[in-house]
Amino acid sequence: MTSDLLTITGTLAIRERITAPTGAVATVKLVDAGGEVVAATALGVTEVPAEFSLVADPALIPEPEQLFVWGALRTELGVWGTTDLVPVEDGATEVVLTRIED
Repeated sequence: MTSDLLTITGTLAIRERITAPTGAVATVKLVDAGGEVVAATALGVTEVPAEFSLVADPALIPEPEQLFVWGALRTELGVWGTTDLVPVEDGATEVVLTRIED
């Protein structure tokens, strides 16, 4: 049943004011305290901030109170990403991405 699954929601945001160009792709990963990826998704992005949702099996997460999110946005204008893992708070999180130099 889906009620037994852990769902984490949030938004990806960037500091710069840009419109996501056609073909922009966001990748978001849910990571446990040991660095293991327990859920991931990729989505086409047409605007920023962009909403995401990750679903994981809580049986695979030894410490569900210590979860983190990693995110990246790839566009023809460049790449934005997290430089540090972002802690999940109350099942949701806002991930602010910064420009990654080529």
